[in-house]
Amino acid sequence: MSATVPSPSALRAARVVTKAPLRRSRQPKAVAGTKPDTFSRQPLEEVTLHDPFTVPAVDSDEPYYVVANAGDHAAVHQFLQNVFQSPPADAFLATLDDPFYEPSDRVLVRRGHRVLSHIHTTKRSLHFGDLRFPIAGVWGLGTLPEFRGRAYATNLLRFAERHMIEDGSLLGMLRTRDPHFFRPWGWAVCGRHVRSKAGTRPLMVELTVAAERFADQEPLTIRPWRQVELPGLMRLYRDHTANAFGCVERTENYWRWLISRKHFDHLYVAIEGPDNFELDPTNASIVGYCVVRDDEILELVASPQHPRAAFDLLARACGEAIERDQHTIELHAPHDDRMHELFRAASGACLHHEVHQGEVFMVKLLDPLEVLRRLCPVLHARADRAKLPRPAELSLAVEDARYRLVLTRRSVKVSCQPRLTRSHLSCNGAEFTRLLLGHLDVHESVAAGRLEASTRVALDTARVLFPRVPFWRPPLDDLYV
Repeated sequence: MSATVPSPSALRAARVVTKAPLRRSRQPKAVAGTKPDTFSRQPLEEVTLHDPFTVPAVDSDEPYYVVANAGDHAAVHQFLQNVFQSPPADAFLATLDDPFYEPSDRVLVRRGHRVLSHIHTTKRSLHFGDLRFPIAGVWGLGTLPEFRGRAYATNLLRFAERHMIEDGSLLGMLRTRDPHFFRPWGWAVCGRHVRSKAGTRPLMVELTVAAERFADQEPLTIRPWRQVELPGLMRLYRDHTANAFGCVERTENYWRWLISRKHFDHLYVAIEGPDNFELDPTNASIVGYCVVRDDEILELVASPQHPRAAFDLLARACGEAIERDQHTIELHAPHDDRMHELFRAASGACLHHEVHQGEVFMVKLLDPLEVLRRLCPVLHARADRAKLPRPAELSLAVEDARYRLVLTRRSVKVSCQPRLTRSHLSCNGAEFTRLLLGHLDVHESVAAGRLEASTRVALDTARVLFPRVPFWRPPLDDLYV
């Protein structure tokens, strides 16, 4: 029995949330969010979607759309192997233990037992300065080569977006090597790949020189972490990301999942004073940690009160790389992380680009007005710091939408207004996304013609309210890496 596609909320009653058994293993290299594909554009209302309990007979030749259940996992994994050549079975099963995962987060196009097209959405909470945004990730969107050109992936994406909105997500996020497929549906390239790479031996020389500044301090103990020290890692990460832009909020269950799925080879901690963790149940003596995979440092976090921890942890990772006869080492960290300077001093290369090996990050504003409303306290604080003259108004013309910001000494309010004020900005949806998330420099965007300001006041106001921020996503949180 089939029906016109209902809203995602109408499908919740049909969800099956039984989880498959978990096997843990090290994760493979990152899988792009999509494969290049060309699709015709057909209205979503024409798509039929079936209740997972009343699907056509398995020997039917008719493809159909269906919300996945736990029984589809084997077919889904086979599909991912056929389209993306990844992930291995144990890595795929490990993703099913994500504490936020439900089988119904996947929507499929099936014919009998075979999956023809697939999309998977994840639920997270994102740090954006002092704010927290509920977000949804898009993974594994693709279609078998012989079934492309039938709008399967287009319809799955649009259905997934409706699902995200009804679940309360404000942003959709993905990584892909085919941004052209997503642009017509309002997705914008947003976010940069940030990493530094240097030779292990030149870097050790720089670390030895840098260690001289800490000569009068007690040495730290660097060793592999222990399971009972999870609260210490959580504390350090929470303090480190309190005002970050782009990092995922990690609950205790989420932390346990990140560690259990073995996305890394080594996790080292820096201990202040004697190594007496058994006498310190709060793990207050842990002042830093480092997550290493092969020749990559996926995450390096140190307490601001103990800057030496970052250098000692990096030295440990570099020393281990030399022991394994690895000639280079790579650091993933936000653009403003001071450790990048050390790599530059070692004649290393620092990458800070939108595109890396053909892959980009993309974001979609699922509810632009609500995002603006939640940003109001941040905009007010920025106006205060810059001593922006108030009262003031700024309108934003974004394709067919019109938004009006009213700034006073006490607050910032946003509304939808059909008419523009004298001071206004005009841009397309992609540039608007990058503007709100701090991905662009306002003056550079105006000079390039991607952003138009009606007055000098509008330009100066936008520069104050929407500065560039170090928006960065830690690779440790990626689903398939």
